[in-house]
Amino acid sequence: MSDFDTLCKQLEAMDTETFTEIFNELSVEVINEMAKITLDGGDALESYLQFILATVAADGKLSEEEFELLKPIFDMITEEDTTYQEGVSIFKNMGLDSPDAYKEIIDTMVDVIGLVSEKTKDDIIMLCLLVCAIDGEVTQKEKEWIAQLALPLTIDVTPMEYIDAFLTKAQVFTLATTDGDQPRMRILGLKLNLDDKIYFGVGTFKDVYKQLKANPKCEILASVGMDFLRWDGKAVFSDDPRLLPMLKAVMPELAQMYFDMGWSFGFFTLEGGSAEVVNVSNQKIKIF
Repeated sequence: MSDFDTLCKQLEAMDTETFTEIFNELSVEVINEMAKITLDGGDALESYLQFILATVAADGKLSEEEFELLKPIFDMITEEDTTYQEGVSIFKNMGLDSPDAYKEIIDTMVDVIGLVSEKTKDDIIMLCLLVCAIDGEVTQKEKEWIAQLALPLTIDVTPMEYIDAFLTKAQVFTLATTDGDQPRMRILGLKLNLDDKIYFGVGTFKDVYKQLKANPKCEILASVGMDFLRWDGKAVFSDDPRLLPMLKAVMPELAQMYFDMGWSFGFFTLEGGSAEVVNVSNQKIKIF
């Protein structure tokens, strides 16, 4: 018997009081961690609920045991004392009995899994296992479902999608260059995603543009909570005509100011480097 099967057996045999205590404790921790990578607490709660309900849907039904475990969550969402039948209705209204909707939820969950720490990922997987085991059996379908979450983040998320999502959450990031033998750093907030490449924009009249032209080796640093993204490589400038309209769409005031002043942008991406996410405990997730 594998370690995973042994864990499933242990959870299936766990008493209700211990079961509920662990589930509630992990739920609070996971929701708090998800709040760090979503827009607000409501988004975090919705993401959490998607994980849980999609796990329930792995065997196609919401059992009464599963509902009783999740009842506080249903009550929180509806702001009412939810009955089992109402829980089933919510389950169906979320489209969990529709293959297409179910695929969209899986994609969302994989995206979220790719942004959280390894500990939070483990907590999410444990929560899903607890949901599967509450009725006394983790079925083969449920085990296969859990396996999808445990696979590497590269399944449905490209490295650039991962980096783009991290930078979006960070909002601002640091670009490090060199000026002769002197390091230089400045804050950026502009990024454009085109053809699975992330482009940054700087004024061609600025020192940073001259520095990148003289020595294209540079690094992007961004932080979200206690996690840091480091992405290094060589700056490769592009004159793709699609980039300027994209800039005008996301930062119209900045684009207008440059137009009024007669300035121009230099758009560049990084090539030939590496990227990783590191937390304060020096745990690393290598992106490429």
